[in-house]
Amino acid sequence: MSTQQSHVSIWLQALEHGLFNGYAYSEHTIKLYRHQMKWYFEHFDELSVSNFKQALMLIPIERFSKRLKLFEAINCFAKFLIQEGILAEDFPYKIKPFRPKRHIPPKKLVVDQVGLDRMLTVCKTPLDKFLLILLSQTGLRASEAAGLQLTDLHLDKSYLVVTRAKWGKTRRVGLTQTVIEAIQEFIPLRTHPGHSSLMTKINGKPMDRNGILTRMEKLGEKAGIPVSPHALRRAFVTINANKGRPLPMLQIACGHSNITTTRSYCMTSEDETIEAMKAWS
Repeated sequence: MSTQQSHVSIWLQALEHGLFNGYAYSEHTIKLYRHQMKWYFEHFDELSVSNFKQALMLIPIERFSKRLKLFEAINCFAKFLIQEGILAEDFPYKIKPFRPKRHIPPKKLVVDQVGLDRMLTVCKTPLDKFLLILLSQTGLRASEAAGLQLTDLHLDKSYLVVTRAKWGKTRRVGLTQTVIEAIQEFIPLRTHPGHSSLMTKINGKPMDRNGILTRMEKLGEKAGIPVSPHALRRAFVTINANKGRPLPMLQIACGHSNITTTRSYCMTSEDETIEAMKAWS
């Protein structure tokens, strides 16, 4: 094992405990970085510009997301190695020109209220129904929903606390009466009642973001609607923006650092705009 490879676990621990860049990385990001570096060192002995270029060539150019995740993991690891005095300081600058760029514009999925209602009718399990209502009416990320603990729920005050948000942030999210009722209906039917996690798998382990992604995709297939947890997050922003909810409030609810990101989630259609304009004076 090379000196670089032996530092992977040290680097991941630094990310977890906020000893690199000053903030704790999320469990999801650390898991992703671990996977990327494991793959890299299965193919190459050390971190070098030539090896990095070869690594990118092993991934089809159509797999933009996978190529970008590899770049981000290696770039972060390289900066840690530089900090430890193990790698040349100019490495990040040398690989920067090879940062993957999307050659096909991403297709942003979004679901309207009609689609949400249709999905609700095809829910066969209490968990699917609960997840659909929770994600579409709170704007939570899949990873945030998966990380919810029973102690994060404050139904008497109509909010929940997201303790595992992006970049290790914590925020409170308000709950509508519909969401509160969905939670109250779901809790007695949980697969493992004694578990501290709100949602668990059949094997007793906490639900993860991939499990939520799979469930929502299957639910969308039953309803004939392409959907993902992030599409439900966009639906939350779009539907509430169309109802006149202030964008800054939606930004806080979603946990966005920049309101521009929130604005990009708003997928109001031309037809919806025309209908709204008819009532303008």
